[in-house]
This record gives sequence, C-alpha cells and structure tokens, in this order.
Amino acid sequence: MRSGQSGRHGKDPFACEFERVKRTVKAGRLEEAFQLLQEMEQKSLFPMDRRCELYELMGQLLYWLADLREALPYLRKAWEYPRADHSARLAALSNYLMYLHYVEGVTAEEMRAVHAAYADVLGALPQFSHRKRKREKLRIGYLSPNLTDHIVLNFAIQLFSAYDRTRFEVCLYDVGGQHSEVTDWVAGMADRYADLSKYTPQKAAERIYADAADILFDLAGHSAGGKTLPIAAYKPAPVQISGIGYFDTTGLPAMDYVLGDPFVDPPEMDRLFVERILRLPQTHLCFTPSERFQPYENLKRTPHDPIVFGSFNNFAKITDEMLVLWGEILRAVPAARLLLKNVHPRKDALERMRQRAKRAGIDFARLELRPGSKDYLPDYLDVDIILDTFPYQGGGTTCEALFMGLPVVTLAGRRHGARFGVSLLCNVGLGELVAESTEAYVERAVGLASDPELLAALHAAIPRMMRASPLMDGQGYVRAMEAAYEMIWERYLNEEA
Repeated sequence: MRSGQSGRHGKDPFACEFERVKRTVKAGRLEEAFQLLQEMEQKSLFPMDRRCELYELMGQLLYWLADLREALPYLRKAWEYPRADHSARLAALSNYLMYLHYVEGVTAEEMRAVHAAYADVLGALPQFSHRKRKREKLRIGYLSPNLTDHIVLNFAIQLFSAYDRTRFEVCLYDVGGQHSEVTDWVAGMADRYADLSKYTPQKAAERIYADAADILFDLAGHSAGGKTLPIAAYKPAPVQISGIGYFDTTGLPAMDYVLGDPFVDPPEMDRLFVERILRLPQTHLCFTPSERFQPYENLKRTPHDPIVFGSFNNFAKITDEMLVLWGEILRAVPAARLLLKNVHPRKDALERMRQRAKRAGIDFARLELRPGSKDYLPDYLDVDIILDTFPYQGGGTTCEALFMGLPVVTLAGRRHGARFGVSLLCNVGLGELVAESTEAYVERAVGLASDPELLAALHAAIPRMMRASPLMDGQGYVRAMEAAYEMIWERYLNEEA
C-alpha cells in the first residue's frame, strides 16, 4: 500500500500518526514528538506532497529544544521541497532566514546570497507606479504583525506616539491578527489604523497604495514568517524601509532602505544589503520600557558573593561555541555561577541544554537553568553580569538588563545582526564592554567578576547612564527619524525617472 492510502479499516496511517505527533507536542513532550516523526520518516508514512510539513515540524521541534545546528538542515528542506501552497513555502524560507542568524560559521556573503533567494522564490510581482508629488505632510505607513504586547513595540512605540503632527501623518497597518487592548491603545495614537490581517498580500498592498502612503516602514522583515514582505514586494509606497524587527537585508529589490546606525553598520556593511543603509546619527533603536519595569525604577543592588553570570536570551541563541567560552569564564572565576533563563517555558529544552553544557565542560553544580516565565524581571536580581550571545545577539534582553543595572559583555561580529550589542553599549557609554575577539570577551567578563568595587559602581551607574542615553531619548530618536524621512523623500523627488 502506498503511503497516505487508507488501511483495511479505512484509517489513513499517516493521518493517525500525525495526529498522535500533534497531541504529543501539545502535551509538551517535544523529544518524544521528534522521535515519532523520525519513525514516520523511516517508515515512509509521509506522502511526498507533505514531506515539507515533516521537515518543517522536525526543524521547529529542534528549535524549541534549542538545538539550531541540528534544526537547520530540516528547516532548509522545508522550503526547498516542492509544495502546492506557495505562501507556506515563503513563510518556511523566511523562518529559515531568521534561524540562520543563530549559528556560527555562516559568512556575511552567504547570508546575503540566501536572502537573495527569497526574491527568486517569491517571483516577479507587478509593482504600483507612483506619481511624484509634494504635499504639506508626509504620509508614513508602518507595516507590522506585532501591534500587540511584543518586544518590537518597545522599540517602535515612540514613532507612533511622538511624531510631529504638523509635518507628518501616520497610518498603522496591522497584519498580525492578534488584536488586544494594547492594539487598541496603539491604534489611538496614529492618524489611522487598518487591520489587514484577513487580506491577501495583493489586496493589502492595494489598500496601502489607495491610502497614498509616501514612505512605508516594514517593522518585521523575515520575522513572524515574513508576513509583511509579500505586501512590500508590490511596492505600494514609492519609498520603502525595513528595520527594527529584523536585522539583515530582506533580499527584496522593492525595499529601498534598511535602518541602521554607525556602530551596528560600519561602512563595510553596505555590500551586504540589497537596500541602502539609512544610518541614524546615534542609534537605530530606542527602548521604551513597559509599565512592569516601574517597581525597579530606583533599584539598589550589591554584587553577589560568589558572582553570578547570566543570560536571558532564547536558549536557541546559545551556541556550543558560546558554552565553551562561558566554561572558560567559569574556570577563570572558580567560585562563580552561571544562570541561564530561557524565553520559552518548555522543560524539555532545559534537559537538552544541560547535556550541551556538560559537553562544553561546564560543571552542573555551578549551572542553574530556569524555564521562561511571564514575570521574569525579578530573575535579573539574581545576576551580576550578563553574557551576551553570539552571533545572534540580544536586543530587548540587553536593553532590559541595562535598565536593571547590569553590565553586558558582548562580542562584536561582522554583520548587522551580530553587532546589536556594539550599538547598544556604545550608545550607553559602555563601549569598553565590547570585545573584538573571543579572548577579549573572556577577559572582559573575568575582569568584571574580579573587581567587586567596579562591579558595584556599575550596578549603581548603569541605570542612570541608560536613562540619559540616546537609547531612551524618545524625542531625539523621533526627530532623527523624521529628518531621515524628509531626506530620503527629497532624494526620491529629485531622482531622475
């Protein structure tokens, strides 16, 4: 009997086994679900036209288990394998591009080439033609799947609330389909809000074009399955920007600019983007803490004895190479401990991380693993020094740590997504915590742990430095963005047809 056909009792073996897998995933038994999928693959139970689903789920499970190196081959097959649903293939490719940033060994040039493949898979789409015009106010559209309680909102909210209404009109285009009280609150800030979550990409693009947006800012890129990019590919606005929610080229010829700054995007970065880099003078990110940070406004803390290093990043960002470095740091500071807090609540990921840490030479007795939780800010009080991940660095987690008074040691990479920490620390005035090599990374961390007086002084000073920095100067950030909008709009008007 061919796979996918019904058995003698009329039950499809594939459907039965796949439902069993789904129930196992829902119950939180991810390792078991992955093993069931492996058995299905070995028995050829997956019909050929659904193999892509097999690989996608296997890759997703390994991602949830924080084993990206094992996940990537499956995630690549998920978009390379033929499938009838073109939009699902595009989403699988966007997810693959996101996950590609988690692992070491991918060169910047290779990254650009795989992003360019997205445009090839998407194919040529008809683009809107635009008549150049001047008007009293520039119309800025923000396209996002995250206009709800999401970390991207912490970095975008000032753009919606603090813009100059005498010079700009703002419309929010929501493709997330996750309407909440936060969405209503954000929608009330702008001139207009449109829920496009039920629209096809073409219909969504037609709506944005009909609104006559001058500049469209895509806040998501390939995150969230790349929902925004098939819309932007139609070129519904004459000038289009990507940034904040994604940290690389989109690969789309229809995208004109990517948002950056001098720290995250030194001149050699230009060749890695299809887009032109629009560098703001200081920071391309502005952090606005949510209300849950209020109890920690006047935090006073003293270093622990022994010192506690920590990471609050997604476990999937913690590569084997980083674990080896963290093991070196622990051996150089014999009494120190390491606390790793995941962003996901899944318990399976803790055991897999424990085994990976053991292979890296980290003593179990000095390692504490905590699952993700909704109320995680108190966990920062249990840590003295944050160790940033590499090559996919912390963005929101680094800003949270700085707000909570913790120094962050980061390793500078060679592409935008591997240099978040460089920009954040330099803008706060902590550039000395940026390491240019793995050896320097270890030295910075060990040096901080070995100087409790310096560490105590940093704990006291960093919250003030953070609040006084460009990272939390909402007005200054919005003024810089508005100057950039006017500059690129004038450039567009003055370009020859």
